[in-house]
Amino acid sequence: ITNKAHVERIKRMDCCLCGATGPSDCHHIREGQGMSQRASDVLVIPLCKSCHQGKAGIHGDRSMLRIFKVEELDLLAITLEKLLKAA
Repeated sequence: ITNKAHVERIKRMDCCLCGATGPSDCHHIREGQGMSQRASDVLVIPLCKSCHQGKAGIHGDRSMLRIFKVEELDLLAITLEKLLKAA
C-alpha cells in the first residue's frame, strides 16, 4: 500500500527518536516483516539521518533504540500520537 501524502507529512516531522528538527527520513518499520518485505507506507516513522542510517541508528547497530529504551512499534505509537494531536 502506498500513501504518498502520508509519507510526505512524516518527512516534515521532527525525528521521533532524538527530537532533531525536521525534515526527516521516512523509515518503514520492520517489526513483524520478513527479511525482504517492506511495511506499508502507513507504517512509517520520521528519523533524522543519524538515527536512521548512522552507525548507532536503526540501520546501524541500533544502539540508539537501546539508549532510549524503545522499539520501532514504540516510535510508531509516538508518531501517531503526534499526528493525532496536530489534526
